[in-house]
Parts: sequence; C-alpha cells; structure tokens
Amino acid sequence: MKHLVIIGIIFLSCLSLKAQNKYFPIKGSIVSADSLSPIPDAHILSEISYYGTTSDTNGKFAMLVKKIDTLRISSVGFVTKLIPIYYDSIDDNKFNIVMQRDTVMLQEIDVFPYLDNHTVKDIISQIPIKEPMIIKGVNENIEAVLYQKPKKIPNDKGILSPVQTLYNRFNKKERLKRKLERNRRKYLID
Repeated sequence: MKHLVIIGIIFLSCLSLKAQNKYFPIKGSIVSADSLSPIPDAHILSEISYYGTTSDTNGKFAMLVKKIDTLRISSVGFVTKLIPIYYDSIDDNKFNIVMQRDTVMLQEIDVFPYLDNHTVKDIISQIPIKEPMIIKGVNENIEAVLYQKPKKIPNDKGILSPVQTLYNRFNKKERLKRKLERNRRKYLID
C-alpha cells in the first residue's frame, strides 16, 4: 500500500512538471516609440525554449512560449529589448511592444570621386614603361594552318560484338564521332 502511494505521488509530481513545460500561444505587435508605426521583420526569440519568429509587414507576430519565459526582440536600427513573460500576469495574450530607436553618431568623412588632374598626371608619369615583347615568326605560317586539309580518322575498329555495335550506335560520343567524320568527308578539299 505504501508503494502505491509513493508511486502515485511520483506520478502526480511528474504530471505537474509536465504541465509546467507546456507551451501557450501569445500574439502581439511591435511599434516604434517615436511614430508608433509598425516595425516589420523584427526578430522575436524565446530565451528559454529557443522558439522564434519575425513580425509581418504590419508589425504583428504570434508564437508559442513557456509559462515562465523571456522574449528577446531585436530589429535593425532599434535597441534590443528583453521582456519577461509570466503566464499568470498575461491578459488576453496581446502584447504591444514599443521599441526605442538606436542612433549612432558617425564622424564626418569627406568623399571625393577622383583626385585632381595634377595629382593624376603625376601618378601616371611615375609609372615605368616597358617595351612591348615582339614574338617573331608568329604570323608567318598562319595561312598554312588555316587552310590545312583535315586529317583522316583511322578506322581500325575490326570486328565488334553485337553489344559493342549497339553501344557504339546509340552512344552520344560515338554519334558525335560519326557526325564529325561525315562533316570532314563532306568538306574535304582535294
């Protein structure tokens, strides 16, 4: 009897632990603090369960979180925000999250499209000029190469088995060889 009571207590405690690990849905919207305009594509991440989503073009989102969780909301140009969530304190599962803009002041930089003409001329005048390399005899035999008769492909296949004959007949490489040979015979200049 004592064993059944202990097993029952363990079973009920496991059920209560499992009930604490259940997820529930939350919905909300993310807006900017200065204009109350929706923030699209903001990242919402659950710190405990590591579920995440992004807001739509209207700044709205929906996701599953645990009963005790923390949401990390981040977006480009806004300060990252951490929001703790407690299941008992949530009304209507609607969150309106207001994000503050993150401004960073940059130093002034002068950008010029090009250097002034005098500086460009000085740089160009300092580049050493090398003499072009001339190769002799390159163009002397060009006509002999262009109008050379094509060489004949030796046809020393011998007797082939029926399987090899079928393979050669339908193989793409062999078809291209036959086509090349026909073209060479057709355009052969005697």
